[in-house]
Amino acid sequence: MNIKAVLFDMDGLIFDTEGLYKKSWQHAVSEQGLQLSDEYYKKFIGVQDAGCERLLQMKFAQQLDMPRFRLARDRMLEAEMDKGIAYKNGFKELFAVLKSAQLKCALVTSSALPKAEHHFAGSGYISQFDALITAEKVENGKPAPDCYLMASEQLGIAAAECLVLEDSNNGMRAALDAGCYAVMVPDLLPPDADVAERAVAVVASLADVEQFL
Repeated sequence: MNIKAVLFDMDGLIFDTEGLYKKSWQHAVSEQGLQLSDEYYKKFIGVQDAGCERLLQMKFAQQLDMPRFRLARDRMLEAEMDKGIAYKNGFKELFAVLKSAQLKCALVTSSALPKAEHHFAGSGYISQFDALITAEKVENGKPAPDCYLMASEQLGIAAAECLVLEDSNNGMRAALDAGCYAVMVPDLLPPDADVAERAVAVVASLADVEQFL
């Protein structure tokens, strides 16, 4: 591999947020007397909110009041996030290594820009990314490869020279279909068989990534 850029997912990879999202979505559904199972929630991981909401509508149809659901979900999520968001193990050390080596870095997330800015607030990290690809910029979210193709284009570096770091199967598929190398750092889900076959590696944390640079 001749790696010239590292492209980071955000939720579940840099920040320990996936559990909070799951908790808030399940809570908001339960408020309406419905149940969002752990198994069905797996479909949501690595997908933009709009896509997840479409999955909810497919499951519950007219049973779910979507505006009421969004209000309950967002209230709980904001309350939890106001308590502080923890960085995942190894991010700060890896980012310092990348900057020291003068490798390009991009943030490629299914979340909207305000959420990314909230998570990184006060840290100075977000301004150090050479490209920011957020939900507003991409018509087709993960697992479509569009976001990683856009990051490659903005960086001016071929996809085949980019290493993507992802925690979700949908994110890994997006990266691999874009032609990038990809390492998975699983959070809520282990790699699916097709992802494990195509990944450079599956590692326990970002602390294990430096060996692939």
